[in-house]
Amino acid sequence: MPELDLAIPPPRADRPPLKTNVFAAMQHANTQLIPLFPYLHPGAMVPAGAILKGGPDANYGHFFHHNTQDEVVVTLASNGCMLQTGQVFVGARIHGVNSFLKNEKDPAAYGVLLITQLQAEAGPQTEAVSLRCEKCHEEIFFREFDATPPADADETRHPFVSVALLPDLFQPFNSDETLRTCGKCGHRNAPFLVAAWGWDRYAMQSALTGMGRNALGVAAEGQR
Repeated sequence: MPELDLAIPPPRADRPPLKTNVFAAMQHANTQLIPLFPYLHPGAMVPAGAILKGGPDANYGHFFHHNTQDEVVVTLASNGCMLQTGQVFVGARIHGVNSFLKNEKDPAAYGVLLITQLQAEAGPQTEAVSLRCEKCHEEIFFREFDATPPADADETRHPFVSVALLPDLFQPFNSDETLRTCGKCGHRNAPFLVAAWGWDRYAMQSALTGMGRNALGVAAEGQR
């Protein structure tokens, strides 16, 4: 048998090894889920921090995430959470997402998680979000989106689509009562609480920083 070459090649100059402390990163997070490093290119492993907390006004709702790629979840710290500190598991390609807190109204309940997603090496990568009726659990909403990573993608120019696209995807559902009315049991479901997850803030700040970066580039070109 030919000898296998198990040597790991050195990193590219434009992708230097990086490190971060997840707790420090989440202290500054503007959404419940953020990539910890900017690398989002094909084949990249994308570790993302997640943080959730209970309180009198906490209400995260429940949605389902569909992904053609695997996700590995590590619970770094938790209290009053369905996921125990140190728990590790591979998420199903279709999985429910909520706060994972046993009692969302408990201000002492929290979870700090590390969720690592693998980007597709080649070919299309798709994701989707769906909702089920609050009363009978019939699927009432499904939106698929293209999550194929562009070549050499980094978060500074290509915001993390698993977060950035969600406010627009949920907007038609939230603004139209007919879409929120279950065709099976007739229950009128409440709008999905996008703001509770911080997706709208991440999308807005990503758009603004992109505009600012482009404007700075134009200004720099004008000085040459």
